[in-house]
Amino acid sequence: MRAPAPALPPAASARRFVALLVTAAALLLALAPGASGTTTDTDAQVPADEPVVEILPVEGYLDPPTEAAIRRLLDEAPEQGVDLVVLQLRHDAVVSVDTAALADAIAESAVPVAVYVGPQGTAAPLAGGALELLAAADVRSAAIDAELGPLTPLDVSDAISDEADAAALARLEARWPEGAALFADAPRSAVIVGEGGAVDAPTQAELALDRVVPRLDALLAELDGVEVETSTGTVVLELRADEGDVRFRSLSLPGRILHASASPAFVYLLLVVGLGMLLFEVFQPGFGVAGFAGLVAVALGGVGLAVFPVTWWAVALVVLGMVLYAVDTAIAGFGLVTVAATASLVVGSLSFYDSDVVAVGGWLTGLTTLTVLGFFVIGMTVILRAQAGPVDVTVDDLVGRAGIVRSVLNPEGHVYVDGALWRARWTGDGRRAKVGTPVRVHGTDGAVVLVEPFEPGDADAPTGAGAPAATDDPTTVPGDDPNSAPPGDGSST
Repeated sequence: MRAPAPALPPAASARRFVALLVTAAALLLALAPGASGTTTDTDAQVPADEPVVEILPVEGYLDPPTEAAIRRLLDEAPEQGVDLVVLQLRHDAVVSVDTAALADAIAESAVPVAVYVGPQGTAAPLAGGALELLAAADVRSAAIDAELGPLTPLDVSDAISDEADAAALARLEARWPEGAALFADAPRSAVIVGEGGAVDAPTQAELALDRVVPRLDALLAELDGVEVETSTGTVVLELRADEGDVRFRSLSLPGRILHASASPAFVYLLLVVGLGMLLFEVFQPGFGVAGFAGLVAVALGGVGLAVFPVTWWAVALVVLGMVLYAVDTAIAGFGLVTVAATASLVVGSLSFYDSDVVAVGGWLTGLTTLTVLGFFVIGMTVILRAQAGPVDVTVDDLVGRAGIVRSVLNPEGHVYVDGALWRARWTGDGRRAKVGTPVRVHGTDGAVVLVEPFEPGDADAPTGAGAPAATDDPTTVPGDDPNSAPPGDGSST
């Protein structure tokens, strides 16, 4: 029987507001055409007398995209004739989710809801505000090796508050007094396994749950014929697992992308890698694939920054460190600026998260710093030297020389002239020149050469490195004369 939860105290925070915006965006993306979150065809016609079970596995962090998927499933279940909704929970923690409101949605569902903590073999924990979801379910179940509790921290994105913890405990006690007494203060295993793998007598934790089973199919089999109380009254579950339609759902594609980015280490890496790709583009002609990938990475990292509790001055230090590395590369200083960039990146990384629960970690900070240092100090230096061409040749020396496009000119890219790569800008007809297009340098703009179309055999084509060999007939190139003998053929016609 579901008990009403006490009213939530009013609380407003910028982080929660941003989380709601992310949730709304995930819902809009999930509802968009072609963004179906089901792994089976939920639109298939099922005979009216066959039971329908919808299962949504939730792994990783319980975050706004997974909250949106749960709400969508609860909203659609009555319309699709679903007899039972199963939320299979296995996650690290709750981040930027109002679990009290989500628990209310579960409690008010017209379709019976079962929460299963598992599966077995994963030592699946369930702690924080997610305990409220378990308390609000019609069927509270767990795997044999599941671990439940504690209730705090409720949400890793919120500061620890005695008032919020007390309110959450009151809500848990109202819905599930046995669970509140057992799991609120410390983690507790659902079943105690003795020596030799034998299961001891039922514990208080096991008795507080409706079912403790090793697998989901065993749960469905045990629930056949069980009465549960829903918001609309008593319902008898007639599942008949051997005859019913069991459907597994997953997050929509946009939801999976957002959910994958909801990891403290991944958010940090997305920001650093994205900034690195954008700074790489600063040294390149035009804006290419690396730049667009960098924008996507920074955007996904920005979602994580809005979800997780970050120290903004530390984030600023990470950004400053990356910019200083780029400046150091441009001036080829490799001295005090390098030291300042490294110090800024290390200090910012170690203080990146304002939380006792999540952190970047020393090993990830060290590995990332060494990678960034090697990329800018060694990798970018080699790239820039290659772009500069031979030391004894200037761009002005290339005027009149022929070459070939090595990266798409759109309108800028690279051409191979005089035995080296040079930054170039396309000035011919059309917006771009494809790789392999013959070109000729007709001018310069700073360190960039200006190129135009060139057809081998042009009468005014000069000779030189990278240009076609001269012939007696300036309108032809070797091999164009149909009457000439093949090279190495001494016969005559």
